Amino acid sequence: MILTEQYLTHRQYVRRHNISLMQLHEFNHKLLGALLPTCSDQAKIFRSTLKNKATLQVTIRERFKFTTEISMCMLFDDAVSDALVIRIYHDAQLAELIYSNEFEKQYRQLGGKVDSSNQASLRYSQNCFLNKWLIYLLENHYTSMTWTAINNT
Repeated sequence: MILTEQYLTHRQYVRRHNISLMQLHEFNHKLLGALLPTCSDQAKIFRSTLKNKATLQVTIRERFKFTTEISMCMLFDDAVSDALVIRIYHDAQLAELIYSNEFEKQYRQLGGKVDSSNQASLRYSQNCFLNKWLIYLLENHYTSMTWTAINNT
């Protein structure tokens, strides 16, 4: 995760106004509702392409009755960003950033030892980042109307 002055300012704002992790999850769910396409049962990959901007790609990794797990990445002309893996809890109306890079994913899968206080701070920071990212996407006109389903073959 790249720490920019804008991100740090956003995190300080969130901390100063005592916004809890649960409130971040709720707000992220609302932002995703405005951003994501209405999903058909067949399509698993969606792309939002805007003029003179990178393509945003969302892949539905798992879909269950109460949860959906998606990965979201940006497609550039010569590169692809790390995927943000987000779990959406439909019944509780929450959205949480699960991991934001391959290292975190592999570390968790290998059962890496985690300091619980550090883990709580990391989850808070990651979901602040997700919140800021979703706001950025919506401000740059990526909305639920700009999506195209991609054939899975």
